[in-house]
Amino acid sequence: MSENSSLGPGQCGADREVFERVWRRVMPEDRPDCPFTLYSEEEQAAVQPAEERKAELVPVPAEQSGGDGAVLQAFIADELSDWRTYQTLARRIPGGNGRALMGVAADERRHAGRLSAAYFLLSGVKFWPPAEPELPKEGWMAILRRRYWAERKGAEAYRTAAGRTGDSALRELYLELAGDEEAHAGVIRGILERL
Repeated sequence: MSENSSLGPGQCGADREVFERVWRRVMPEDRPDCPFTLYSEEEQAAVQPAEERKAELVPVPAEQSGGDGAVLQAFIADELSDWRTYQTLARRIPGGNGRALMGVAADERRHAGRLSAAYFLLSGVKFWPPAEPELPKEGWMAILRRRYWAERKGAEAYRTAAGRTGDSALRELYLELAGDEEAHAGVIRGILERL
């Protein structure tokens, strides 16, 4: 009860933190002409400076996570690149085949989000690199052929990573994503069969 007594009506701890962050942007220093202060004198003594709080949030380096951090970063970058590639490709291919590729693109985006969440849980840092599609000047049938083999290779990479990680949650995620990559290869094969 005493912990929450310093909070205003309807505020939880997160509300207080948000208020403090916004207030510090508006009033970066306490001024004598300000009608109120953030803390009472005893709270002021107990509050850590922002620099000290940031120092406590140091991310876990990839080396300390048993190599999983670097593997996750590579997978996230690949999934984001695939997402953009399929989005661009879906716009080039008319009808139901384009819609099928948009579905694959959405899956790839979800994969990146799930992998990014796993990376955040390991390191405390949100990893989300810019996505750059890889669309050469060749025709879209050749691109689909290459994407088919890339999806098969991606499924194998996830299975290999699942065998190497010591984290059971990551192993489960990798195996699930491997199944999705195999399904994507099937979608692409289906598109090519209908052409």
